[in-house]
Amino acid sequence: MRLDTSNSALLALVILIVICLLLPLFPTQDPLAIAIEKRFVAPNSTNWFGTDDLGRDLLSRVIRGTALTVGISAAALLSSLVIGVLLGSVAGYNYNRWPDRVFSWVADFLISVPFLVVIAAVLSLGEPGLGKAYVVLTAIMWVGPARIVRAEVIKTMSLDYVSAERALGNPGWRILFITIVPACVDAAILYSIGYLPEIIAIEAGLSFLGLGVQPPQPSLGKMIFDGMTYLGSAWWIVVSPAAALFVVVTGVQVVAWYARRRQHLDQR
Repeated sequence: MRLDTSNSALLALVILIVICLLLPLFPTQDPLAIAIEKRFVAPNSTNWFGTDDLGRDLLSRVIRGTALTVGISAAALLSSLVIGVLLGSVAGYNYNRWPDRVFSWVADFLISVPFLVVIAAVLSLGEPGLGKAYVVLTAIMWVGPARIVRAEVIKTMSLDYVSAERALGNPGWRILFITIVPACVDAAILYSIGYLPEIIAIEAGLSFLGLGVQPPQPSLGKMIFDGMTYLGSAWWIVVSPAAALFVVVTGVQVVAWYARRRQHLDQR
């Protein structure tokens, strides 16, 4: 039953990624097209969300920015989940040996350091961009699911069916990745899904600081930052991306809450 719950949450994440990939294909105006004569146009039937300080259509930019923000966050989450499952399973299988000790030392170090500070520091050292933000987010976020998988593997290794696999003479890698890991990834998947809203907020925050998606490509955080200058005279420049970010984060939180509730009900 728990496997069905985690699969449902993972399916919801995949659907979210597909939606983000399809969003830019909707027939909207060019989000990069500058039209100075249409600067600061309020929301109307032609420009539903209005235009910004360069006359660009905000609806098109919000759609593209949402796709980029959610897409990079979800991709980083999936990558960190895969890395976490691999490292956590190897560490748990080698419990109290040198692979586990190295893993524990690295994981404890990364957890002890404020990861948002680390991300900002790394990105500020070189040229910021979408790819670099993705790599850094992935490198930081694998720790949580890895620790969960490690604990589950250690607990599962003492069960009778694992001992039976050893008695049959099956190699260690087969026992680990065919028998143990499939029974241990559920909690890591649910943890990662629940963490996605914070990841989306972090990516938006990095873009707000100028360390994420770079202009002229739109991102929700950067759009909010740029619109703050015109909050008193053109409120829609800030409200549109902020509302989109709120809807996305709230929607993902609802999915995570539903998945965890199903897990709780299945365990009862």
